[in-house]
Amino acid sequence: MRTRQYTLQDHPGIIAVADALPEWFDQDARTRAIPLDLRHQEGFVAIVDGIVVGFITLYVFEGRLQIGWLGVKPEYRGQGVGSLLLSRSEEFGRKHDLEEIATYTVGEGVDYAPYAATREFYYRRGFTVYQRNRTDNPGCLEEIKIRKRIANRER
Repeated sequence: MRTRQYTLQDHPGIIAVADALPEWFDQDARTRAIPLDLRHQEGFVAIVDGIVVGFITLYVFEGRLQIGWLGVKPEYRGQGVGSLLLSRSEEFGRKHDLEEIATYTVGEGVDYAPYAATREFYYRRGFTVYQRNRTDNPGCLEEIKIRKRIANRER
């Protein structure tokens, strides 16, 4: 497996990964949001035998490197693909002199196994909650913002 920054040619492969993950990415995410965001964000893909098996998108917001989207094909989960993509992203952040990497996800108040796995993935890699928000979305009554320090120097 290898990773590299994604290009326009990778967009169909990234969408194929998202299509394989309907538990995480609803139809709007797969058909509208992710394709649009790919054009305006940067990120990395994981490649096996010439096929995209995972991706991560990134952008800078509020002085942090933000993860927009992260997905790994189901048959490649548990093989270190997500960790490798996250590691590459942290290196990218340090290279651009950013001190933190962050994202948001569904909070613990929402009983949904796929997002429990998402939270656990990030917590095991050193992310901590820095903000909780209640929403009026019946499918996601709580979201959490999580972050991890990636800088090599003290503030």
